[in-house]
Amino acid sequence: MSSLLSTASRPKAAINSASVQLQQSRGMKSKNPTHIDKCLPRMSWSPANLYNLYQRTYGPPTMDTKFTKSAKTMFQQRWQSKRLVRAYHGDWINEGKFKKDYLPDRLPPIIGKAGKGEPKVPLTSLMFAELEKRLDVLVFRACLADSVYNARRMVVHGKVFLNGRKTTDANTILKPGDLVSVIPSAVTTLQPQRVEAASETSEAAAPAESSEPSETPSDSTPEPSSDVDASSTAPAPIPAPPKLSALPFKLPDYASPFIFIPPYIEPSFSTCSFIYLRDPTAAPGRSEVPSPYEADGEVMKLAWEYYAALGRKGDKKPARLERKRLGA
Repeated sequence: MSSLLSTASRPKAAINSASVQLQQSRGMKSKNPTHIDKCLPRMSWSPANLYNLYQRTYGPPTMDTKFTKSAKTMFQQRWQSKRLVRAYHGDWINEGKFKKDYLPDRLPPIIGKAGKGEPKVPLTSLMFAELEKRLDVLVFRACLADSVYNARRMVVHGKVFLNGRKTTDANTILKPGDLVSVIPSAVTTLQPQRVEAASETSEAAAPAESSEPSETPSDSTPEPSSDVDASSTAPAPIPAPPKLSALPFKLPDYASPFIFIPPYIEPSFSTCSFIYLRDPTAAPGRSEVPSPYEADGEVMKLAWEYYAALGRKGDKKPARLERKRLGA
């Protein structure tokens, strides 16, 4: 009885936040991932997502990533960084599945020596390179869907073709050279198709002929004619098929900051298709994995340290840390 009274006395906002935390702890997907209260950038063109991206870049939430002036422990800093990067990179994928199927055991090595004054290669962001090979992510990267969630829905509903064959598995990993095409009516930036009449003049003349009065007198009976007009026995002309106009392009509001094509994709917007050229990589001073956070910044590094410390297969300590106190 006391628990019921305590629940009833709690404000509605506190109950909602508690339910969201319960859903996240159980691995359930949120109904509105781009909500401004969470302030977590996602793979979406939503205006709310643009607001969240601005707040994480210039607003008060930037204090969450200034760990030099933070009183949080090292584990809390790593967990906070992991929460931020996972909200953008594969937030719809279960954490256990992500660590088992997409998280690499180690980062790729650097071949060769960097020249004098040459920037470092940002390798930390490549821990999400395997996610960029997914079919639903690449449909979003090719600007054929306004969010990765909509891209996933398009694949599941059979709107996407891989190498000419319909596929409904959004978890498909693409290989270099794969061709992906999308039904034009499912593309976000294209409006529904309009049908135009082919013979408007013939349709307008038909009611005009039927409205003319007959000039044959009513008292005279027509005599049968032996001569049959050849034109009356000719078959009726086949009407021309309706003309389908081109799909008009319309960019959603506030979507222009998200319109970019990664270098490992070759799109063809006239055919609503793209070719996956190669796997994403990194070069001195830049990374080909798109992310709202710096490719080799502190957030990315702490997130990788979180996964490296806990292991790839699950949230378990390595064997060398068993029965040892954290930080010992």
